[in-house]
Amino acid sequence: MNIDLRHLSNDREMEINEEVIIPPEYYEKLSIIRMTPIKVTGILRINSAEEIEVVLNLVGTMELPCAITLEPVPHHFSIDIDEVIPASDAISVALLDVLWENIVLEVPMRVIKPGIKKSNMQGDGWEFET
Repeated sequence: MNIDLRHLSNDREMEINEEVIIPPEYYEKLSIIRMTPIKVTGILRINSAEEIEVVLNLVGTMELPCAITLEPVPHHFSIDIDEVIPASDAISVALLDVLWENIVLEVPMRVIKPGIKKSNMQGDGWEFET
């Protein structure tokens, strides 16, 4: 998701309302199994110091393995981003890296599939005991 700063410098503000697909190579080394397209809404603006203010909301779902069964568990998230990107001579800004940095912070350490009970925590030759 590259933003052309020439459009931003003319209007001083740009509205964002897009769906962004996070490439699998971003999350394949994490515990994320799959990600839905991320709904990105908000604005980019140039402030009085000629810096780029990024005010966005990200909404999406990532699938993570259950800590007990390893089955995929959907984890819904909504992230508010309010950052300032220093001014530079670049003509575009790659927002995907900014989005990804904030998404990584929302990945939980572990998830447990709803409905898991001790009664069904056994299998062929094993049983979970506390």
